[in-house]
Amino acid sequence: MNLSTPREPFLQHLQLTSSVCPARSMRPLLTDVLISVDGNRVEFTATDGDISIRRRFSDENVSGEGTAALPAATLLQAVRSIDDAEITIVQVDQTHELKSERAYFKLNGDDPDMFPSIPTVEDEAGVELPLGEFVALCSRTMFAASKDMGRYAFNGVLLELDPEGITLVATDGRRLALATLPMATGVAERRSAVVPLKGLQQLQRLGAEDDKTPLQIVLRQSLVAFRTPNAEVLAQLVEGEFPDFRAVMPEDSSLPGQVSVARDELASAVSRAMITAGAESPMVRLELSEGQLAVMSRQEGLGESRSDVPVDYDGDEVEIRFNPAFISEYLKTMQEDALTLRFKDRSSAGVFSSGAVSRYVVMPITS
Repeated sequence: MNLSTPREPFLQHLQLTSSVCPARSMRPLLTDVLISVDGNRVEFTATDGDISIRRRFSDENVSGEGTAALPAATLLQAVRSIDDAEITIVQVDQTHELKSERAYFKLNGDDPDMFPSIPTVEDEAGVELPLGEFVALCSRTMFAASKDMGRYAFNGVLLELDPEGITLVATDGRRLALATLPMATGVAERRSAVVPLKGLQQLQRLGAEDDKTPLQIVLRQSLVAFRTPNAEVLAQLVEGEFPDFRAVMPEDSSLPGQVSVARDELASAVSRAMITAGAESPMVRLELSEGQLAVMSRQEGLGESRSDVPVDYDGDEVEIRFNPAFISEYLKTMQEDALTLRFKDRSSAGVFSSGAVSRYVVMPITS
């Protein structure tokens, strides 16, 4: 491979593509990034065996041709260290020379023909929407997925496509986050699959660059593909059965208690409560009375705290106990200024919601 390119776009695409590569692998090529050059177009491909990503860019100042499989981490460190505006990569025998005006590296690569084959979905139709709208659904749900590896479906996010919209759901068994985007999807019937978190994290990185770019979702039997004009993220679906979230989600009619509160007010109060909630078994007490929510915590040997928050509530006095991190994580994903908490009693699940598109079910602490 021979390549001459501006450093900045090359580094940007290399950095985001190589994030999928494992630090170590029994299959060395999985730690490589495959770089293909055709005139003024550069394409990067990387995979960990489950998640694959392709990214490409074109630039009038790019020239070259050929393909190379180079160690992603080493190449990334080398390009980051270069201060010059232009770089070249030239194959010399079995190595590649990375050069700029004031820097030089010689890198050992692998045979690009041995790089793992990555599926293509270019000719398949999918559900189309702006990338930013789908990334917003991801942000509203991903935080609730289980962090304990080995829980299979709980380690991913349920993606559901039906004729009237897109729904994402995540749970760790103690809480469940759901977000829906009403839209005409064009699918004939409801389809669902569990997508690994790492695949959605790659989409969030794409969305951080340009959330207006169009996204296409293609769902296969064992694979989901997310495509934009300049990138594809392909993820092997997570095995295991995801719980029936519709059976878990309480009906509003079964939750007579209702309180409305400003997001920032509640976030600040919960943040203060976490200071004295302790680390081993943190708990925050929400004590409701007419027009007021007291957010309290107490830990033996540490101290206690209380914050009073004005709310819209005129029901009976009640105290509900939650893990404060569960509330804090949800509030950080909110885009709205206010939320509603519905509840039945202190021992039943509470349902937080912000508008019609987001619901968050949390089990209380009852001991």
